[in-house]
Amino acid sequence: MKTVGLFLSIALFLSAGFPQPEAVAAVPLRQTTITAPSQLIEVVNALRLSNGLPALAVHPALMQSAQSQADYMAATGLITHARPGGITFTQQLLDLGFPLAGEIRSENILNSGAPLVWNGVPPVWQDAAHMNTMLSASYTHIGAGVSQGAGGYYYALDCAAASASGGAQSATSAGTPASGGAPAVSQYIAPIIVSTARPDGNVYHILQNGQTLWGVAIAYGTTIKEIQNLNGLGDDLVVWQGQELLVKRGATQPSSPSPTPPPATSTPPPSLTPTSPPPSPTVVYQTIAPTAAADGTTLPSSGVLVGVLVFAALLGGAMAVWLIREPK
Repeated sequence: MKTVGLFLSIALFLSAGFPQPEAVAAVPLRQTTITAPSQLIEVVNALRLSNGLPALAVHPALMQSAQSQADYMAATGLITHARPGGITFTQQLLDLGFPLAGEIRSENILNSGAPLVWNGVPPVWQDAAHMNTMLSASYTHIGAGVSQGAGGYYYALDCAAASASGGAQSATSAGTPASGGAPAVSQYIAPIIVSTARPDGNVYHILQNGQTLWGVAIAYGTTIKEIQNLNGLGDDLVVWQGQELLVKRGATQPSSPSPTPPPATSTPPPSLTPTSPPPSPTVVYQTIAPTAAADGTTLPSSGVLVGVLVFAALLGGAMAVWLIREPK
């Protein structure tokens, strides 16, 4: 008993000589109000890092697929993974040029009446399937979309694995062909035609149906944040069809092409057409019809009268000669 007491006394003495660890209060998670795709990507990558996983790289194809899905849900009020036109999520990624590895991809979607406040994983994403979208070690890339509609805010989070070769597939692992490079959601994604600078150097873009700030930023080589700053949007992503956005300042106008002179044309020499010989004179034979007298009898023609007169003259001359030679 004395030995046990001695050991206890030594232990108490030693423990009194060292500082006791202080109780560490749990650090509350920083709340983030999610109104932009970049914010959603940031909190998901922070979740991965806290679980010992590498952050996912942002890919333009995944950004476009997620944003188009968020826009589709906002336009229709549906909370759905289905794509317009009946195509699959896999087909959409292939059409957008993502080098998909088989069908290793997943999507989380969410609707919130007000902007989502992230102070941890939202309850609807805490099941195994949704957590796997964010924490799978198989995925390499990420994209996100945020849109606002009549039903509130709509969120889409797309994660996928790129092929080892980095080349796009021509078909899925199930043999489903990609749709030949056509726009995956043509009903809601309109091609962006880049505008040229105005005389003051400003570049404006008029939004068409289905176009998003993300797509405009990519097309003009700028960022969503820059477009928001130029147009006084703050962090607002709500845009509408026909809205004119200032996307750049101080751009250079394209030089006017110099007019091209019309090609010289040589006048061909006049063709020498052989002259036709003059036409042969046409002899017209005219028949003189006998002249009718007033009483209806036919008068002799002038030719007959001349003949009679000549004969009479000759006869008269002969008689004169005879009378001269043989007088009475």
